[in-house]
Amino acid sequence: MNQFNIRSHRSQTGTKISHARQTTIDIQHSTKNLIVGAGLAGCLLAWRLEQAGQSVTLIGSTQLPNASAVAAGVINPVTGRWMTKTWNFDSLQPQAEATYRELERQFNIQCYHPIPLIRYCQNSIDAKRMGKRMRNPRYADVLGPPIPTGEGPDAILDTHGSFHINQAAYVDLPLLLTTLRQHFAVTGAFRDETFMHAALKREPTGWAYRDVEADKVIFCEGVGMRDNPWFNDLPLTPAKGETLTVECPTLELPRAIYHHRKWILPYGDHSFRIGATFSNHDPSPEPTQAGAQELLESVRSFITAEHTLTIRQHLAGLRPTTKDSRPLIGEHPTERGLHVFNGLGAKGASLAPELTRQFLAHLLEGEPLDPEIDIARCLEPTT
Repeated sequence: MNQFNIRSHRSQTGTKISHARQTTIDIQHSTKNLIVGAGLAGCLLAWRLEQAGQSVTLIGSTQLPNASAVAAGVINPVTGRWMTKTWNFDSLQPQAEATYRELERQFNIQCYHPIPLIRYCQNSIDAKRMGKRMRNPRYADVLGPPIPTGEGPDAILDTHGSFHINQAAYVDLPLLLTTLRQHFAVTGAFRDETFMHAALKREPTGWAYRDVEADKVIFCEGVGMRDNPWFNDLPLTPAKGETLTVECPTLELPRAIYHHRKWILPYGDHSFRIGATFSNHDPSPEPTQAGAQELLESVRSFITAEHTLTIRQHLAGLRPTTKDSRPLIGEHPTERGLHVFNGLGAKGASLAPELTRQFLAHLLEGEPLDPEIDIARCLEPTT
């Protein structure tokens, strides 16, 4: 595991802020919680804090790249080459469904979509591994019966059979984020702007950012954390992901997510979402021809040849991932009131609701964080 040594910052320049400087700041707006970053993590956290009766100011630019805004929001309980059950899925899924249903009721939207998921075996080793997983009691709630070779949709090439994955869903993240940002904009709590770290200053009673005074500053910046002078030593790695929306008038697939190396999600109107690539080598948030080619070639390898796919939209984003695949949550070890809520990686839709609950219990009630997600695990050991 990467170690890091968070630097102590008394001010952005490393010098003590004088009393005269403190008294010249014209504070016009006071809030208990300043949240930096208006992606899924920041928006959910702001919403839950509001529900808890806490004042919130949310700052984030909708013009900057945002992984949440382009993600497909797929919740998949069994992932990866080894068909492994998602970390803590038994507690993550109920909280995710309850949270998204609550949001739907409050804002009169439909953003949470439970959906069947069918995963295709690539070879005999996959088929053997699938059988082993099905005999494991830990997987009884997430794996359905196997589907013999050739019994799936005619349009999908099937050489080694497939199986059902239960409790899958997808979240309409663009709709959800737009809804929450608009909600906070109406109340005056959302500022659609780029946060400037140099303008954040320590004050006797907390932190000041321009006209905002806050008790706590919570950074939910995703890969933007690399530019954060208080938390940029945390071991966060951008992982680029690209997806396509395609159109195919001849392709008919029953409602489900079909996972065959990549996944394809039919929307029911002859449009389909295809995803997703994963790359640690391209730090740019821009879509690439190579990414589009990888996705198209993958889908064409398992969709019968008579179907022609036409690209309608090509999206890309940088996921905030960690080497141990665990989030980065907690308070700065020397700068009281500075917190980080980050590192949700490619599983933000499933992780964010439960981790938000845990983080608020820590912030408001003093409950200890799970050591697996606490940034204390990243601190250099003392000698």
